[in-house]
Amino acid sequence: MLKRKLEQQREHLDDKKETKKPVSISDFFAPPLWLKFYNTESKLNETLDQLATPPGIKCIYNPIVYASQLHCDYLRRYLSGAKKLVFIGMNPGPNGMAQTGIPFGNVRTVKVLMQLAGSVERPPNEHPKRLVVGLDCRIEEPSGVRLWELFLRIAGSMVTFAQQCFVHNFCPLAFFDEAGKNLTPSELKGPYKQQLRDHCLDTFEEQLHLLQPQVVVAVGEYVHTALKRSKYCKSDSVTVLRLPHPSPRSVNNNNWPEKAQAFLEDNNLIRYMRNEA
Repeated sequence: MLKRKLEQQREHLDDKKETKKPVSISDFFAPPLWLKFYNTESKLNETLDQLATPPGIKCIYNPIVYASQLHCDYLRRYLSGAKKLVFIGMNPGPNGMAQTGIPFGNVRTVKVLMQLAGSVERPPNEHPKRLVVGLDCRIEEPSGVRLWELFLRIAGSMVTFAQQCFVHNFCPLAFFDEAGKNLTPSELKGPYKQQLRDHCLDTFEEQLHLLQPQVVVAVGEYVHTALKRSKYCKSDSVTVLRLPHPSPRSVNNNNWPEKAQAFLEDNNLIRYMRNEA
């Protein structure tokens, strides 16, 4: 009798094991915005990995992958909610995001102004003239110095700036030729150039719906032209503007900080940067 009863209890427990479904944390909590955003970046990485590398490109770096710790810390700290103003750059600079994983992220800005720290791995195919040393990089990224120092001088702090503003890059990849020269997406050739733009635009479209900005500022002509194809940016509820790129390589780029500040004032954007809108 006891043996039969124990067998019945065991059968009942086995039935419960078969019907019970595993419960993940997502069944109770929605993922935070920064993680949703990072997931769109990860999907884009997988897509871009499938593209054939065109002739003329020796190395492709993806700092979202090898600098993922710093990149995710940037998202986690400064992307907790929707943003009214989004600045969108072109792609990682060799001594900025390619070293730190943070858009326009020259080392001094990342360490001192953003108060971020962490390790950075190496890209799998590293050019000997473009070594990645992470936060040990001693070469300043001019674009990053110009952009972030201006933004944070206006805002007062990164915490204030990030309440309503966010800085991102349209393309996650950095490109180098045989000699180690930095190639921007606008300088690429053939079908790859258009494929890259289209895939990055599809992902940015998703990201815009997550961020819900009222104003999108394209930093440079390449991004500004690409955004003309964006459905989100064609909406009457969003304003798209073009800010000249801070790179010294850009044409007619003398006195960029003064010109950029005038642009921000003329378009009434400083109120967002100071969290006063």
